[in-house]
Amino acid sequence: MKIVILLSLLFTAPAMALTFSSADQQSVLAVHGKFKYQLGALGYQWQEPGKAQAVGGTDQFSLSLAGAHRLNDTVTLIGEMGWDILSDSVRGDQLYADQAWLGVRINEVLDVTVGRSDSPFTQITDITDVFNIFGGHGYMYQDITLDDQLKIGYYENNIDIRMAYAVNDNNKQDDNRDTKAQYAISAGYTANNGIGVVLAYENKLEADVNSDIRSMAAGINYTSPYGIYFGVTRGQTRYQQAWNIRQLNYWESVLSYSMKKLALGIGYNRLSVGEPWHEKWVSEYIVAGEYYLMPQAKIYAEWLLNDMDGTDNLYGVGMQYYF
Repeated sequence: MKIVILLSLLFTAPAMALTFSSADQQSVLAVHGKFKYQLGALGYQWQEPGKAQAVGGTDQFSLSLAGAHRLNDTVTLIGEMGWDILSDSVRGDQLYADQAWLGVRINEVLDVTVGRSDSPFTQITDITDVFNIFGGHGYMYQDITLDDQLKIGYYENNIDIRMAYAVNDNNKQDDNRDTKAQYAISAGYTANNGIGVVLAYENKLEADVNSDIRSMAAGINYTSPYGIYFGVTRGQTRYQQAWNIRQLNYWESVLSYSMKKLALGIGYNRLSVGEPWHEKWVSEYIVAGEYYLMPQAKIYAEWLLNDMDGTDNLYGVGMQYYF
């Protein structure tokens, strides 16, 4: 899930890593790791989308290597490799490549990368997708990480602009739903008073005629020096006429408060799937809490409650350890 804009906030991993550097400080390698275990009714069944899965557990081990080498005062080579080892009762064991890209950083403000990386659309999802288990349901049809992606990012004076273009083929780690190519752009600004705004747009070019998917969203968030965080997004995904549905509309919002080792949060999502002849809105609520046992380890619990007929509530508890 997580985050550039919320690194200093609640419901995110602590900023820590094993760091190695050359004697002249021109080359740096950072090693991040995480182990996560979760137990509960964590998702819905594939055959019956509204029925919760049986109570069970999932575990995940993640390892990430991020490196940089300064060529001169202007250009720095950058890259990242990240892997997840996932295990659950439904899919079994999987080795998943989370990040795999190389690039250059120019004047410390412009990044150009090629490989498997996050879509620019994650800049908008990060505003409300801040909990450990649930959230981000309005973006359930987004491909968060993409193979073969050319990505450009500009970061200066609280401005964050990202652009990317990805070409898809049959040899992909993820199921891209017959997407031929896709492009996205996002732009955000964070004021010194803690208020931030983000706009994002994405277009998926499908292999089938009249099957393209266009998504757009806007969001605003506020980070208080007193441990309060608030974020809300409004988005819409439009489907061309080859799809049974025409559009997905959503509001997502979160409010959280952190005090020393304890953090509490609530979320409210309002979703609708617009079919050719009608549109139905449903609401869901998230209640979440976490507690840091030490800077590298935390435990947490979350509940997802919804008002949609025939849809079960979900819940889960978990623990994470970082290095």
